[in-house]
Amino acid sequence: MTKLEDLNFQFTNWLHDMAPWDLFFTGTFEWESSLTATRRAFQNFMKKHLPDVSYFFVSEKNPNRPGYHIHALMADCTGVYRKRIWERWKLKYGMNRLEPIRSRHDVEKYTTKHCTSYLTKGIGDYDFKLTDPELWKKNKR
Repeated sequence: MTKLEDLNFQFTNWLHDMAPWDLFFTGTFEWESSLTATRRAFQNFMKKHLPDVSYFFVSEKNPNRPGYHIHALMADCTGVYRKRIWERWKLKYGMNRLEPIRSRHDVEKYTTKHCTSYLTKGIGDYDFKLTDPELWKKNKR
């Protein structure tokens, strides 16, 4: 196993054990959002529209233009209407996508693409919020 493969394996396990993830979210901005502004916008959006949802996010550099966008995993999504969230983000920030997570393999693909590859290059940022302090312990059982 290469060093990057080992890092991805460890990161995937850490992230998978953190929470029973329900949704993937990708959010873009119609303007060139800085790393700090991207982080703040996502956290404010979650606080206002999804205060009871746990999340892990990565701010990633845009591939074809300056600025950043968001990739996130969300848990505790009972009662969350994807279309309503899509509309609210679109109205305020830009295009977005919200998809259900169907398996651990989905989480592995997410960590391979958006976490280890970007974060090890120093071109991204990440953070998380667990709404239930016991969530991590519960998910590991």
